[in-house]
Amino acid sequence: MAAGGDWASLPSVVLEDIFSKLSPKDRIRASSTCHKWREYLFLPQFWPVITFNLNYKGRTRSRFFSSKCAKFVKEVTIEFNSTRSSQVWDCTRLLELLSRNGQLECLSLRPSNCYFDGGDGSLESFLESLRLVVKKNRRLLHLSLGCTEILLNNSQEVLSLLVKHHGPSLQSLHLASVKEDSSNYNLPFIGLDSISAFSNLRSLSLDYDFLSPKLMATLAHRKHTAPPLQSLSIHIHRVGPRQPTEEMWKELTDASPNLELTLNLVHSIEGIQALLDILKPSMPLTHFRQYFCGDISVASLNMISSHYRSTLRSLTIIEAIEIQPINYNNGYDTEDPFVMLAWRCTRLEVLKLIGVSLDQKDLVAIARLRSGLRELMVPSCCVFWSEEDEDYYDEDEALLDLQYKVSESLGRKWHLLPEFSVPPAVFFRNASADNAYMNELLEDQVWRMYS
Repeated sequence: MAAGGDWASLPSVVLEDIFSKLSPKDRIRASSTCHKWREYLFLPQFWPVITFNLNYKGRTRSRFFSSKCAKFVKEVTIEFNSTRSSQVWDCTRLLELLSRNGQLECLSLRPSNCYFDGGDGSLESFLESLRLVVKKNRRLLHLSLGCTEILLNNSQEVLSLLVKHHGPSLQSLHLASVKEDSSNYNLPFIGLDSISAFSNLRSLSLDYDFLSPKLMATLAHRKHTAPPLQSLSIHIHRVGPRQPTEEMWKELTDASPNLELTLNLVHSIEGIQALLDILKPSMPLTHFRQYFCGDISVASLNMISSHYRSTLRSLTIIEAIEIQPINYNNGYDTEDPFVMLAWRCTRLEVLKLIGVSLDQKDLVAIARLRSGLRELMVPSCCVFWSEEDEDYYDEDEALLDLQYKVSESLGRKWHLLPEFSVPPAVFFRNASADNAYMNELLEDQVWRMYS
């Protein structure tokens, strides 16, 4: 071998040992040695986790990796444009390959939008492939349907298959959706009472429509051998007459003392109007977000800052700017609700306010009160100066001074969000709002390892 340099003649066990000691980049370099070495690049232990990006730039790469790795990969995320039938079909074909895997443990769908192009029978084929993945794999730990309403509406059979084949293993299930029209939709029948079959469930997301007293009792009174629930994400659209009571939330938090709750209001006018009734003191509210709900509830913000001081870690508000940002009526002798939030909520790490009018003095106060904020996002178009601020005669100078004061308080360089970085739907009524919230909502549904 030394004389001829016949690297391909190395024993398989030696090649496998060599590749196992290399970094991913070095494995790729080593795979160019010869055809045999290239095959060792695709050993199952080197590709346990893959994200398949089916957009036009990633399509060729994803097809190649699916042909090599779909038969053994354990954790898969599929990113695709759900409004393009070609990418929906590509996703369907990939699901078909994954259904032959047998060892798949985690599947996350990450569509670009909350709706599908269901033409040419693509939706039914997609659903059939998804059902095959659930049916033929042996031990699913995680499944996310990607916030899509149409998949939720057709999820009853998927849920039944999960109960039948993965009841003891499933740890993470995400059924929460985003509605195209949150004021007008049909509520499908989904047998969520069967969630009790998931004896190892740690993370769950679903729509508020399904959070019935019976389901709350099911989550609170699981078998004594079941681990506590750690994450619950609720999407609020409409608000029905039967809502979980304070006693129900108390029972749930007693059963799952480390539970983290995320509330997402999406295009939910009803949700904002009923928010004071939805919020209960025993909720372990960790993340609160509202997207395009048309108003700000100051009373609800004050309740959040009063009752969730030790649990709240992030608050996001993104609203449309019709003529000007929402100018909430705070009264004359009361503190700004966002300033109070920064003062009271000691664990607050993220504050995003887009489409909300904010006094520059309050923004400086927020930074001073909560200097540990990891993220403070406010667009320049949403900041105003009151008549008292006569020192400023130049807008650019005022913005630079504001950025300096906030940076000084946060201990790092900070900038106002430029208008070109604001989601288009904030300014334009006809623009798709999905890019304003889909990524953040889908982050709630990623697989997280539980001990």
